[in-house]
Amino acid sequence: MNQTKWLKFRIVNGLKSLGLILAMGAIMGLIAYVIAGPSMAIMMFIGVGIVYMISPSIAPRLMMGFFRVRPLGFYDAPGVHQIVGELSRRAELKNPPELYLIPSDTLAAFATGTSDKSAVALSAGVLTRLSPEEVAGITAHEISHIRNNDMRSMWFVLFVGKLTEMLSLWGQVLLFISLPFILMSQVKVAVLPIMILIFAPLLSYAVQMTLSRVNEFNADLGSAELLGTPDPLISALAKIEYDRKGFWGYLFPRRAMRDESSLFRTHPPTEERIRRLKEIRPGKPAGLRAVNGWAVM
Repeated sequence: MNQTKWLKFRIVNGLKSLGLILAMGAIMGLIAYVIAGPSMAIMMFIGVGIVYMISPSIAPRLMMGFFRVRPLGFYDAPGVHQIVGELSRRAELKNPPELYLIPSDTLAAFATGTSDKSAVALSAGVLTRLSPEEVAGITAHEISHIRNNDMRSMWFVLFVGKLTEMLSLWGQVLLFISLPFILMSQVKVAVLPIMILIFAPLLSYAVQMTLSRVNEFNADLGSAELLGTPDPLISALAKIEYDRKGFWGYLFPRRAMRDESSLFRTHPPTEERIRRLKEIRPGKPAGLRAVNGWAVM
């Protein structure tokens, strides 16, 4: 694997993540400043900082119960359990994630939890329609989310985003109540604070979605690192994209790509993910070999 390219992408993505989290905090602080001045802004910064430090992670089993998935036992998929165990060791997780099955033929997967306690859910479609190497690529991607603590950061920015939305609504209500007094006293109201109150939640949400896309790029790099090659994930992403678009999407690509540049996507365009992964080639697989039809390391 091209370590220079990998390290470059990793550093850039890390800086982007930090910048985006700070940007969300700045947007929230700006609204607090507009509503009640610098004291409230400082209090809000201190408050969300404390929330980030003490916020407990949601129990993986509770999350999995919410999505109505079922446990995937060792004897149901021994090869997948072997892959997860080895990838968890490479990722230096304290405990391997619990495995769950999404009863769907679609190609889908997600992870939740921290390195102490985590879970990975794979759809029946992933287990039956992808090759063992591609399943390893997808699983390594999800384990990278766990190692990077992405769930905690995304829950945190979701909290900050909701808080920003509440402050914006509060500020607009106060403005509406004060409007008759403003008109009667003929006081000139600055346009900029009003624009901040109106558009800050939308901007905060856009930043939140951008952070989600950066996290996906980071998890892609993590998959390539854990496996020693980006090829399994590249192949899996290509199949997932074809499954999402279908035949007509490839026959009429312009129509299928209308939403690819959307600012509010949770995932980057698949073509861009594949392009970046190909840039960290060449490399040799880190001991991938087939045992009973499954790729193990």
